[in-house]
Parts: sequence; structure tokens; C-alpha cells
Amino acid sequence: MELRFNIQCDKSRVRLDQYLVSVFPDISRSKLQTVIKSDALKVNGISAKPNLMLSGGEHITCDFQSTIDEDVIPQKIDLEILYEDDDMVVVNKQAGLVVHPGSGNWDNTLVNGLLYHFKNLSNADSDRPGIVHRLDKDTSGVIIIAKTDYAHHYLSQQFQKREIRKEYKALVWGIVKDADRIESKLGRNPRSRQLFSSVITNGRTAVTRYEPIKVYPPLTWISLYPETGRTHQLRVHMKEISHPIIQDHLYGGDFGKMKSFHEKHTRLIKSVFKVISRAALHAYSIEIEHPRQKKRMTFTAEIPVDIKSALEILENDEQ
Repeated sequence: MELRFNIQCDKSRVRLDQYLVSVFPDISRSKLQTVIKSDALKVNGISAKPNLMLSGGEHITCDFQSTIDEDVIPQKIDLEILYEDDDMVVVNKQAGLVVHPGSGNWDNTLVNGLLYHFKNLSNADSDRPGIVHRLDKDTSGVIIIAKTDYAHHYLSQQFQKREIRKEYKALVWGIVKDADRIESKLGRNPRSRQLFSSVITNGRTAVTRYEPIKVYPPLTWISLYPETGRTHQLRVHMKEISHPIIQDHLYGGDFGKMKSFHEKHTRLIKSVFKVISRAALHAYSIEIEHPRQKKRMTFTAEIPVDIKSALEILENDEQ
């Protein structure tokens, strides 16, 4: 890993490690703590501990190098490349592909495929080379990959400052009549650490705008515009307004939801469920400022076959 930065703290009453996690959200806290504990990181020219309480205005510098985790091996995985240059790659991730190695998924991830296809990837996090942001395993669509540390930092800052524009498409339960906006604090669900939910305290702000595209009773094809990028954000928000994404088993979108609707819809929903076996959520487009060209660029991923087949069933039922 190679990590260099020279920044001035713009927050107060926050621990050093927590501040750096907020600045570099795609680098794990354990990795940042390793960097902090090395003599390569200085706060006002002095080595510091992870729990140092910042008061704002401190000058933080780092020049840290190590090697990419040797346990992450290149593997030949088919990838749909939407765009590539010397700074970044844009991939249309297929549903079912985990983004990076982790508990229960140590290989056959997007990262393993990236290491096979590309010689140069950013090393801002040696466990996740190139990964600037993430998509859930079952979510298909656009994901940005950084080839250089400079590009990684430049793109990460745009995510941090909410300068990235993203649009997702989803098929959700129920009839969504109007566009609206959801804002809540998201945190771990106290009853299940695997899940997230809106919480009153200790949550992180999550904002989602949504707009219906077409209603196919009892489902709606919808656009989702996340203004923040919290884990499971779209899935949680749609569940909490009683429109869970179909086939989202974690957040109430499975076939059991059918009980909430008239039995006349059963045949149609069964047909839809036959062609799509994962949460019907697709990262449709993303707009960023290019790290080197300094111009806004938008990348779009075509609706995948399974969701497209579900929409065709719904369209044909109307005729």
C-alpha cells in the first residue's frame, strides 16, 4: 500500500482515527490505525496515537508504504468494462459478484478479477486495491475503479463531499404515486447486526430521493437518487416507507409480501419471481469529475437481462 496525504483538519472534538475514516471512507479503520501507529503519520509534525482528540486546524501529513495483501490473488473473471483510461476504470458489475474479499468471500470477487485484468490499481487500501466505493453483492451496475492513488483520493473526496451524482433503478412492492425525499440516521439494527435500520442516536445521516417511473400494480418501477452512500441505504429506506425492493429477502421484499395484496396479483408476481432471483436493484448511472481531465463525466449501465425480463412480463400483462 502507498498512502500519501497532506491535509488540514476541518473538524473538532473528534478522534484522529475517526476523522481519517471520514476523510478516507473506503479505507478500513484497522488499516488507517496501522498507518497512524507507524511513524509515517504526523500531526503538527509529531507522531500521534489513534485516539488523539483533534481540536480543529491540525496539520496532518502521511507518507506510508507497504505491499498489497498477498492473500488477494488474481483470478480470471469476466468483467464488462464501460470505460478505461490511465486513471480509472468503469465496470458494469454483474449481480452476484462480491466487490472485495471478506468474511465468507475470500476469492472470486471483483477485486480478484481486477488484479487479473489490470496491472495498475490504486493501493490506498491493500485489501481492496482500486475500490473507491462499493455495491452490494446482489446489486448490479456501475462501479468506479481507481488505477492510481491520486485518482483514488480525488474520487474519494467527491464521495465525501457528496459531489457524486448516482441514479439507481429498482422494482419495488406497492404503488408509488409521487416523488419524494427520505432522510434518516442509519445504524446497525440492534436486533440483528447483519441488518441496518433508521435509529434515533449514533446513526449516520442518509438521504434518498425517489421518483416513480411506471406503476404495474402491485409493483412500481422507480428511480432512486442517493445523496449519501450508507450501507444498505436504498434497501432500508424503501422498506421503511413500505415499498421494499422485490426479492430483497433481508428487508421484507420476498414473496411473503404478497400477502399484503389482493390474490388476483398472485399469478403475475409468481411470473416475475421466476425471472429474477435477487434484489431488483441496479446502479444505473454515476456522474463524477474526472481526476485528471477535471470535467464532469457520466457513465451508464444498461438494465440487466433479469430485471428487463421482469419488466417485459409486467408490460405484457397490461396489454
